[in-house]
Amino acid sequence: MAFALALALIAPAAAAGQPAGRLREVRFTGPSAVDALCTCLLDARRSAEAQGHLDFIAEAEFAGTGTPVDVTARMWTGLPHAIGRINFAGHFGINDSTLRRAMRVYERDVLDVGQLRRSLARINDIGVFEPLTLADISVVHLHDGVTADLTISLRERKRRWWSVTGPVLPGIGSLRASLASRLPPWGRGIFEATTYFVSLNVAGFAKPFLVLERPVIPGQQLLSGFAVSPALSARAMLMHYGRTHLAHGISAMLDGEMQDPLAVPVTSAGRLQDEPLVCVPPKPLLWWLHRGAAAAVNVALGALIL
Repeated sequence: MAFALALALIAPAAAAGQPAGRLREVRFTGPSAVDALCTCLLDARRSAEAQGHLDFIAEAEFAGTGTPVDVTARMWTGLPHAIGRINFAGHFGINDSTLRRAMRVYERDVLDVGQLRRSLARINDIGVFEPLTLADISVVHLHDGVTADLTISLRERKRRWWSVTGPVLPGIGSLRASLASRLPPWGRGIFEATTYFVSLNVAGFAKPFLVLERPVIPGQQLLSGFAVSPALSARAMLMHYGRTHLAHGISAMLDGEMQDPLAVPVTSAGRLQDEPLVCVPPKPLLWWLHRGAAAAVNVALGALIL
């Protein structure tokens, strides 16, 4: 069992020659000191991100080479930041207003990195862009030192695609093929054509049929997540709408925040080591259930449409 032996007084980091911020020092000893150290660092980073501290720096110092392990963590956080402007770049077919509805953070809010990750996930759900990560966001610090402008760089997917699938589960059906295309940019709100796609579908030897579909759009949930086709009955289209929103709700409930690993420079006997200490965050609770449920619902929805 690891014990935190000492907690240094939190003081302004500027006194140590660092930019304005806060410095925290914690010492651990015992056989599980390294695990406790990583837990402490990951929790500190998560807390800093939630409070708008964009600058989080950590290092670890190991004392001696014997047992028990004695390690000290030093963590520095900069000043908390608020969001100045949120800009989007690289989107040609979709309106700014649709993207802003998907955001979980807003201008003049505290820059919560966790909510920013969720915002990117909601934009990814629209299905128009290549998957976004935090690396696609550029941050510009303003002169006041506590405000930052964000620019999210988007890459639109190809407008046309095709797919061929076979039966996944007994009783679903025979070979299926689909040729789909997003509609050209036009309109706003529910009439924003680029958030729709039309597909030509063939199931086995049946007659081909067309489907006009709009996936669930964050901020416009009630007006999205539906499919319209002359080959489908009103009951089938209503079932598709219900199952699509059920799948979206289940995914949102089970989805846990995925954190990136944290690489921490290590010093021992006053010398910087070549290899950093890499702290890997634990997987979110029920992550396996989330993946299994999402896959099962996707199969069910595909079977319903075709």
